[in-house]
Amino acid sequence: MTTVLHAKCFLLGSSAVGKTSLCQTFHNDGTNLSKNYNMTTNVDIVVKSVRVPGTRYSVEFIMFDTPSKDCYSEFVQNFYSNASLVIALYDITDTKSFEECNNYLEQILKRNPKGSVICFVVGNKTDLEEQRKISKEEGEGLARKYDAEFCECSVKDMVNIDNPFQHLALSFTKKYEASLEHFSSLT
Repeated sequence: MTTVLHAKCFLLGSSAVGKTSLCQTFHNDGTNLSKNYNMTTNVDIVVKSVRVPGTRYSVEFIMFDTPSKDCYSEFVQNFYSNASLVIALYDITDTKSFEECNNYLEQILKRNPKGSVICFVVGNKTDLEEQRKISKEEGEGLARKYDAEFCECSVKDMVNIDNPFQHLALSFTKKYEASLEHFSSLT
């Protein structure tokens, strides 16, 4: 029998880094990727389950695709409490998006108890390699700063789309099992 774990997952990052595209592509298993950019103006919630191989668990991602414009920041920050998982994205061709990715991670970690949020940093748009401004090593360094995992992807070319979700599902399951062991040791 499969045990379903529910995880509140935030997709954070600057405008046009690919948050909505990543969320939609993952949700639709790679189909129906919009070629047009429409700025997210509300918090869009998308739900999808991921089976964790080799376990009895499935993690249901309750994904919050958040708008990134300053005019929405206070509104969006109210949603940050009790986050379980975070995918923080930046565009490998945009230095400002990389700096803002750091700021988003700081904000969400301030609003949640230490160690309670599992983070994954994603450098998107590897299909634009010739325009790269952020090295892979810089991305890895940002991830290390927040004890997060890291990958680069191209939502457009469908490269490494599942990596963050698979890793987060496994990490969330391990954290859940550790908490079960901790509580059973108290009795």
